[in-house]
Amino acid sequence: MRRRPGGRSARVQAAVFEATFQLLEEREYERLSMASIAERAGVHETSLYRRWKTKEQLVLDAVNHRVVQEVPVPDTGALRSDLIAVLQSLQLFLQSRVGQALFQTAGATLHLPELCALRQERWGQRRAQLQILFDRAIARGELSPQVDCQFLLEMLSGIMYMRLFVVNEPVDEMLPKRVVDLILAGQTNLIAN
Repeated sequence: MRRRPGGRSARVQAAVFEATFQLLEEREYERLSMASIAERAGVHETSLYRRWKTKEQLVLDAVNHRVVQEVPVPDTGALRSDLIAVLQSLQLFLQSRVGQALFQTAGATLHLPELCALRQERWGQRRAQLQILFDRAIARGELSPQVDCQFLLEMLSGIMYMRLFVVNEPVDEMLPKRVVDLILAGQTNLIAN
């Protein structure tokens, strides 16, 4: 028998992810447990452990699923405005409880090689989704094909992480524009001649 997309498995995952987000809104990441997620989602705890071995793995999957929704790949017609839109969405996401949980999960799992590998895999998938921004910019002649797009993404998003999670400085609505303008203007080798 063929499985239908959007069947029971998808409904269970949606319920589990929603329960995870609700609980993250209500309590700190450290107080989150597989048992509380299962109870809130209305599923057996064993169902969670069949899909996710640890709380960290579940939270990483849930948060990555939410990132795709809340940090969409824009198409404004120009690289600068596309990058600003990405950073604006990222800023809002990282300031949310779910975004903060992503950072806490990353810190809590640095010593677990399998979860580091999972984070790298998810980042690779997200980077591939965002690559279209750079492909379009290259096709429009806005960006040199020699640009290291991964490095550019890391520079752009790294400032947000630094401000929000390391130095805990205020992030105003102008920061995404300032960051993009500084990086694009300061890196003349990024721009196609």
